[in-house]
Order: sequence, then C-alpha cells, then structure tokens
Amino acid sequence: MRVALTTILLLSALPAAAQTGLSSVTTTDMGNDIPIAASPVQEKCITIMSGFPDNGHIPRYQFFKLTQELTTDIDPMMRSALDYFGDASVTQNTPVVEVIENIANPVFRQAAPEITIGNMAYLADFALDCETYLTGQIESLTAYDQSLTDPEFNIVIAEDALFMRQILSDSLFRIGAQDHEIFGPYVHNYASGLIRSRDEIEFAGFETELAMIENSYLSDLDGRLARSNDVINKELDQEALLIALEETEDLNNHARLESKSKMIQTLAMILGGG
Repeated sequence: MRVALTTILLLSALPAAAQTGLSSVTTTDMGNDIPIAASPVQEKCITIMSGFPDNGHIPRYQFFKLTQELTTDIDPMMRSALDYFGDASVTQNTPVVEVIENIANPVFRQAAPEITIGNMAYLADFALDCETYLTGQIESLTAYDQSLTDPEFNIVIAEDALFMRQILSDSLFRIGAQDHEIFGPYVHNYASGLIRSRDEIEFAGFETELAMIENSYLSDLDGRLARSNDVINKELDQEALLIALEETEDLNNHARLESKSKMIQTLAMILGGG
C-alpha cells in the first residue's frame, strides 16, 4: 500500500497532461526494464485523479475533500440505486471539474435528472473505490500545509458537499425513485440523512464560532490582566520607592541626631575640663 500511495503522490506532482495514460510501473532486473501492470482499480484511480486540479495544493485538497464528503450515507444499496437510475456518459478521462459542473447544472437537474444522478454515481464510485488514494492525498496535503485542517475552511467544503447531495436527492425524487419497490426505502433514508448532516454541519459551525469567541475573549482577558498587572506593579514600585525614601530619611535623621549627641558630649567634656 505504501508503494501505491507513493506512486499517486509522485503522479499528483505532474501536470495533468503528463499523468494521462500512465497505467504501469517499471522495475529493473539485470539492467532490463520490466513493466509491472497496475491493477484495474489502481489504473482507474490514477487516471481519474489525473483529472483533478493541479494548479495548487489548496484547490487539490478542496476537490479531494469534497469528493470524499460526497460518499456520506452512500451504502452499497444506495450505490446500486445510483447505478440503476443514473444515465450519463462519463468516462475515466472526464475531468472531475466537468463532472461536478454537470451535477450543479440547473438545466440537467430540471430536464434530465438522470444525467445528474449518473454524474453523481460516477463520483461516488470513484470516491469509494479509491478511498485509500483519496485519504493518502488528503493526509499528505494537510501534513504539507497545516492550515488546511482549519475547521472553518473544512465546514465550507462540507456545506458544498451537502449542497451536491441535496441535488442528488432532489433528482432522485424528481424521477420517482422514492417509490421504487427495492430502492425506494434507501432513497428515503438518504434524504433523511441530509437533515442529520445539516444539523452536524451547523453544530460544527457553532462550535467553531464559539471557540473563536472564546479565544477572542481569553485574548482580551489576557490583555486586560497584563495591563492590570502593569498598573499594580507600577504602583508597587512607587510604594516601594516611597518606603525606601522614608527609610532613608529616617536613617539620615537618626544619623544626624547621633552625630549631634556626640558633638554635645565632646563639647561638654572640653568645657568641663574632663
């Protein structure tokens, strides 16, 4: 598995055009290159992932994470339902951006929901079959840039995925899939799952906002405490200075009195002849 992930990481660093058509790896034996054919799943994953954006690590992360989120609540029966109701001519060489645009296309959603379902089925099949590759890419990108783990940033991606899942559910209901004898219950369950996902996203957003408010409050509190400590320390320093001055004055007065007493004693001795 490490070899497969390394291969994907190397391929992802190449331009999309350079990745297309790479379906085998070679090894060297006594100076001769021996091709090692990739498995059908590996070839499928490599080919489709070559169609992901390659203009920066942030867009790649967004598309990988979005695709992964789209598989929420798609169990084997729901996957079969998408294959049954979907009708779209999507090949492994179709860019992922084009597939997502087809899903969000309002014309397809209204006039040809089967195309919307077919494109969604294609993405779901890819995400489920290539889960290991997707996870490897996401983990590698977050290791490279820790800011990608920002909760607020990922909530936006989850909301986009929920929007596309809502489109899928609406398309299924538009063609009457909810009344199908076999797949109907799964279509209903999928629609119910959208409500749960919405609640989870809103709760995650609430937690994020609460954490931001808490951090802001604590930062403000820290600033106030620091300023208060500065004032207290300043007052303590002033008080200590006053005490020191008073002690110095007392010592000076005591020294003057003692000196004056000695002078009087000396004068008395001189005048007394003693």
